[in-house]
Amino acid sequence: MTAGQKEQAHFVSGLGNATLASQIEAERKMIPKGLTAALLITAGALFAAEARAAEIRLCEDEIRTAPFNDERAVQSALIQSLAVVNRSDHPVTLTGVSFHLKSRQQVRDTRWLAPADIANAVKQAPQIAMLDQIFPAQFCNGQLLADAKLASSDTLAPGEALVFLYQPFVWRGERDEIEIAIETSLDTALKTDRIARPIVARTSQTKALFPIPGRSFVAVAASFHTPHRWAGIEEFAYDIVALTGNGSTHRGNGARLEDYAIFGKPVRAIADGKVVAVSNDQADNAAMLKRQGEADDAYLARLLEGQAALLMKGMGSVLGNHVVIDHGNGEFSIYAHLKQGSARAALGASVAAGETIGDVGSSGNSTEPHLHFQICDSPDIATCRPIPASFTDYRLPLELGPRTIQSGDLVEAVK
Repeated sequence: MTAGQKEQAHFVSGLGNATLASQIEAERKMIPKGLTAALLITAGALFAAEARAAEIRLCEDEIRTAPFNDERAVQSALIQSLAVVNRSDHPVTLTGVSFHLKSRQQVRDTRWLAPADIANAVKQAPQIAMLDQIFPAQFCNGQLLADAKLASSDTLAPGEALVFLYQPFVWRGERDEIEIAIETSLDTALKTDRIARPIVARTSQTKALFPIPGRSFVAVAASFHTPHRWAGIEEFAYDIVALTGNGSTHRGNGARLEDYAIFGKPVRAIADGKVVAVSNDQADNAAMLKRQGEADDAYLARLLEGQAALLMKGMGSVLGNHVVIDHGNGEFSIYAHLKQGSARAALGASVAAGETIGDVGSSGNSTEPHLHFQICDSPDIATCRPIPASFTDYRLPLELGPRTIQSGDLVEAVK
């Protein structure tokens, strides 16, 4: 957690103190002297109540973007979770939430959450509490709610909070800041509190080889229609598989791990670095394969149960066998779900770009054999911030020109 995240800085505006003070001064001469002190005490209490701002909390100290459409300069960003916490000693009612995307201090896009969105956040409180227990990384490992408890209405008692999940934004051109404003009411007085975060459009400093040589298929990337983007710790991660001649990921009915085209394929280091984490002894998880004749809803229920059990054991069980490489520039590459016993990279060893470090498997939270790959700003996937990768050696065989890899792309490594 960075200093900026811990501080959760906020900027306050709202009822003008000068206006209130001038009204008091104008009326002071009209009342008996004995009441003047009482009025000034009341005014001081109003000033004090106003100074205690509601607090807006985000896990991110900057909002990182991913290309939505390179050709047309369309970018995207996602605020994973936003908490509004009543830090005053009075109940306050949350009446509005708005987002303002800026370019060079000029507001370019604005979004308001409707009263129905606030009501929905109230209804989601039990699900958010459960998610906070089984997947705390989505809420910056306890920092988002910290000393607050979830409110049961849009009126927040002191120390209560409402959480808003998943606010996506898409724009064309340049945006460099997002300002978030909340409006609360105390009796008839309205108050606005704000925070601002920079919008950062950059990819990794590490110039990366694609981790799977030859041709592969990116089932999941940073696109909004696939799941990684909606989880803060893997927002820019890739799930990579391979296709058979008939366009499927497996031969036959896919009942065995060996039926899958990518199972056992080599995984290579994307760049030079030092191995800082290795796990090699977890069994490949054949139990999470879809069974022949199994209905989709039954399979989903079984998957959710299995995933929850893995999450309760910790992120090591979720990743399965994995390798983490430190590239020496504050960036770390993570290769997960490797085949049991296949990791060739020893802890502390130096590896070269392109060197084979393991084989694709299906260990951990894996529904079928694939490589989960991402670049992070720390080696701990439970707390790191993902960074969009800068791949240098790929082409998209079904495209006429280069662009950022998206979910559903056939990718060919050319080195």
